[in-house]
Amino acid sequence: MRNRVLTAFVALLAMLILATGCNYKKLKDIKATSWSLESVSLRGLRSLEAKLALELDNPATKVTLKDISGILYYNGEPFVKYTMDPLTVDGKSKKTYQCSCILDLDESKSLLDLLALLPTLSAENMRTDISAKAKVHGFSKSFSFKNVPVKRFIKN
Repeated sequence: MRNRVLTAFVALLAMLILATGCNYKKLKDIKATSWSLESVSLRGLRSLEAKLALELDNPATKVTLKDISGILYYNGEPFVKYTMDPLTVDGKSKKTYQCSCILDLDESKSLLDLLALLPTLSAENMRTDISAKAKVHGFSKSFSFKNVPVKRFIKN
């Protein structure tokens, strides 16, 4: 279960990085080439912290993402709220970045709800809202995406 949610989260992060190219066309060429789960620690019964190693290939300029947050929906209902520490992706590089993110169960969900979903959990039934602020060459732009299908960003 944790891997499925984290896979969805990493795919969303890659989408977010790709989407920063509104005025900087090469930024859309940034690719998440691989990722691994470094550690997971529980933060009570409703939250966990995950440390990820995310390999990014960036042919574009340096970009900093901050205020990264969103909501993951399962079957149309809020499931997990997530936040991530700021991430600076070096320009013209292929590099592995250490990322830290917090995943919180929605207030309407319990640990028992989560356990009940495990057998049927799939990206087919997941959508997300995500927002962040991207900074390139000293200029910042806030953006958000609503109701994005998670399956678009996960390779099988």
